[in-house]
Amino acid sequence: MINSALLEAYQTTLYEVFEPKITITIANENQELQKFLKENNYSQWCFITAWNPYSMLLSQEENTNLNRSLELDLKDYPIYAGQGKDAKGEWPPEDSYFVANISEQQAIALGTKYNQNAIVFGTLNEKAKLLLLQPVL
Repeated sequence: MINSALLEAYQTTLYEVFEPKITITIANENQELQKFLKENNYSQWCFITAWNPYSMLLSQEENTNLNRSLELDLKDYPIYAGQGKDAKGEWPPEDSYFVANISEQQAIALGTKYNQNAIVFGTLNEKAKLLLLQPVL
């Protein structure tokens, strides 16, 4: 279950791709992202992690192992390393992946597999959206 504070945290998180350097925010225009998608012929994407399932804090080792497993599941997609970063700095960044040319259904399936409350999804020429995978309280 997602409470209102957690929902707000997801909505204000900075979803950062390391290379190329792109910061994605929910529901905001992002010309750098759109340029990158067009240049690489990417039509859909998601930003996903396997860290801290259901927002329950795990150790660095456990989170790293989960993300390695996720990376193996992403072997058929172009992926770019990144992190989800709390804009307020109240919680540590979570290692994540920007995944190109993945469908919304495939992204949701992976988020569900790794017990995530939400993932970020987008398509060419549209704003990033938060996809909730768990009910909101």
